Amino acid sequence: MNGGWAQRQTSAFLALQGHVVRSWQGIEMAVRGDDTHFEFGGPDVPCLQLLTLRLTLATDSPVVVTTYQDNDAFGLAIGTSSNWPTEELGAGYRLRALPELPTGRVQEVLAYLDGDLLAELTLRVEGQELLLVAGEADEDHFGRLVWHRLDESVLVFTRPGDVEAMSWVPARTPLRLVAPECP
Repeated sequence: MNGGWAQRQTSAFLALQGHVVRSWQGIEMAVRGDDTHFEFGGPDVPCLQLLTLRLTLATDSPVVVTTYQDNDAFGLAIGTSSNWPTEELGAGYRLRALPELPTGRVQEVLAYLDGDLLAELTLRVEGQELLLVAGEADEDHFGRLVWHRLDESVLVFTRPGDVEAMSWVPARTPLRLVAPECP
């Protein structure tokens, strides 16, 4: 993936600043499970693990956050889509409203790159900070979760500080802040 594409994605995320989020929905992925039982949270899960996150703006415009693949790693991607599932998606996934996420004006957007990948995004909505991370949890043979960075899910942290206390594969390194352009 070229840096120009990642830059356009970053610019589109930064353009969310000033918009009003009316609601959130997500396609949530189980963090644990087998063929019959799935867990979507727990005391060792400090975030939502989503295949796709959808924001509906006050203008009724949908904004969809997913990931994109660049060789062996993934970054965050933004788009618009009116194609949103209306029914359950299958084993290990569930479609649901996300009332735990804040609504209101997006006061600040900060984008962070890991190389050319859009690895993390901070949104401050009505004073509450959210951290979006390209990553994923995998359950090991002992039932423990292993958290992977730059993976194919959108992880949403309502307490961004939690990301610092987690053990990541590969290890979380300093990221490059992309400064918004001033008019």
